Amino acid sequence: MTEEARIRGGLLALALLVSLAGPALGDEAAIGEGGGGYLPLGDGWGTSSDIDIIEPNEISSWSLTPGEDNIISQGITLKVKADAAWSVSVSDGDKTTNGKMTEYDTINEQYVDQNPKQLGAFMMVKANGDYVTLPEGGEIAGSTSDTGGVYVDVPITLKQTVSGSDPISADNREYRILITYTGSITI
Repeated sequence: MTEEARIRGGLLALALLVSLAGPALGDEAAIGEGGGGYLPLGDGWGTSSDIDIIEPNEISSWSLTPGEDNIISQGITLKVKADAAWSVSVSDGDKTTNGKMTEYDTINEQYVDQNPKQLGAFMMVKANGDYVTLPEGGEIAGSTSDTGGVYVDVPITLKQTVSGSDPISADNREYRILITYTGSITI
């Protein structure tokens, strides 16, 4: 990404990278790559069930306004196909970001390793129901039945509170976070 995150005219432009690491078991997508997974679940003694989740598209820029709860949902859709009751949870297990948008070096394409700046508020995510707060996150969607052999769309909403005291990003820096989506089957 080449956009710089700065405050101009009262707006804080930040970049957000949302990617998939799931469904569990280390099928993690690298930054900027798509992800997804197919995971047969079961105990090996009876019928096993499957779930397939496809990550929402990467969000390449998001203008955030200081002093507000900034919300984005348009174009953020998780796709789920399951042959049994299912659920999807989100989290941020990255020790660098730990649930907060964190300073990213766009030249070296990595998080800043020496005292990275972070936004003060934790990222919040929801699909159905209430927001869950990263890094722990929690379940955001699910169904007590299968998806009928087709992918169902699960619209995702992200909320990021920004205060006037949050640090401004420097040249060639922006804020990013990696959100992990984990699909589960209930048998």
